[in-house]
Amino acid sequence: MLETIPSFIPDEEELKLTNLNTYKQSLINTTQAVDQTEAELNLKFIERNRILYAEGTGLYPIVQNVKKYVKSLYGAASPEYANISAIKFSTLKE
Repeated sequence: MLETIPSFIPDEEELKLTNLNTYKQSLINTTQAVDQTEAELNLKFIERNRILYAEGTGLYPIVQNVKKYVKSLYGAASPEYANISAIKFSTLKE
């Protein structure tokens, strides 16, 4: 927009159109890099969730089944169950 104003001729070097355009391009490049990184991060979150929470094969359901098994085998008051019941896992929050 400043390029359409012929009277815009600043004395400050950082406000000259060429420098402003260079700065604008650096912001665009940086934003594109952030967008790409965010997309990759989101893919990693999906992959992590699949590993942790997949029905039947995810870490969370397996741990819950192991805890139930140890509880049924040794009892709720046993030291074996106390050891593993202290390990906390959280469900997926959506």
